[in-house]
Amino acid sequence: MSSASVEPRIAPAPQAARVAVVGAMGATTMLFASLLSAYFVRRSFPDWRDSGLLWPVGLGVCALAASLGLEGSLRLPSPWRPWARGAFGLLSGAYLLGALVAVASCVSRGLALPHEAFVALLLGTHVLHALAAVFLVRFLEGEGDEGRALARGVVHFLTALLLLILLVLFAIR
Repeated sequence: MSSASVEPRIAPAPQAARVAVVGAMGATTMLFASLLSAYFVRRSFPDWRDSGLLWPVGLGVCALAASLGLEGSLRLPSPWRPWARGAFGLLSGAYLLGALVAVASCVSRGLALPHEAFVALLLGTHVLHALAAVFLVRFLEGEGDEGRALARGVVHFLTALLLLILLVLFAIR
């Protein structure tokens, strides 16, 4: 009988991070798909009225510009990177503040209209995911190039998800 030591098999950190990020993005997609499905069913009721608001355009522009700022902070020549990173932070903050104001506005009116209730639900859930992404991006930055690529993927995924939500809530009638 030999006494050979057996080392446990541990997946490398970048691969584990990739699996965790993809799993979280899949769960997020399923959550938003179920909420959008409920939205489509509820809006078929006769008491449904949309609210004609312009703030969704501002939220979409802030989120898209923040996503571009992140890309710039990673791809631009070094003298421009701090500016792009600052723009990413500023625009992300503007999006989060705008979304919180929109949710608070819907809630302050008592969520009387079903459309406003869905706006508060979908935007509020997206804000929570965006806040979680901030911590994820900070964590993944320490993982090197693979971590930065994952962080970019998460930010762009959440931006695309927000644009889809805004499209469904305010553009599709």
